[in-house]
Amino acid sequence: MSNYKAKQGDIIWLDFDPQTGHEQKGRRPAIIISNNSFNNFSNTAALVCPITNTDKNIPIQIKLNNKTKTTGIIMCNQAKILDISKRNAAFIEKAPEDIILEAVDTIIGFVEIEAEELEFNYKEITQENRDEKPNS
Repeated sequence: MSNYKAKQGDIIWLDFDPQTGHEQKGRRPAIIISNNSFNNFSNTAALVCPITNTDKNIPIQIKLNNKTKTTGIIMCNQAKILDISKRNAAFIEKAPEDIILEAVDTIIGFVEIEAEELEFNYKEITQENRDEKPNS
C-alpha cells in the first residue's frame, strides 16, 4: 500500500492492472486530474489519465513537452477514477500548469452539456410544463 497523497497535476507511477478491453495496462506514468478538494475528500481515490509513448495523433490526447522529464502522451480518453492507494502510486514530478489546464479542460469537455442538447431538452421540458394540468 502506498503512502502517496494525490495532488492535482502530479505525474505518478501507477499500476493499471487489472484492465479490460482496450484500457492501458501495466505500470506506467499517469497524471492526477481530480482537484485537491476531491482528492482530500475521497482520501484514496483520484481521477487519473494514463500516459503512453504511443502517439496515435488523437486530438483529445495531450503531448507532454520538454518541461517534464516524463515523456509521452496523456490519454484523456482513458480517464478513470482509481483507488491509487491499492495501485502502488509513486510521485514522479509535477506537470507544468499549461499541461494541467489543457488536460482538465479536455476532461471537462467530455461531460459538459452541449448547446444542442440543452436547447432540445429545454424545449421538451417547456412543452411538458405547458401540458401539465394544475392541481385542484
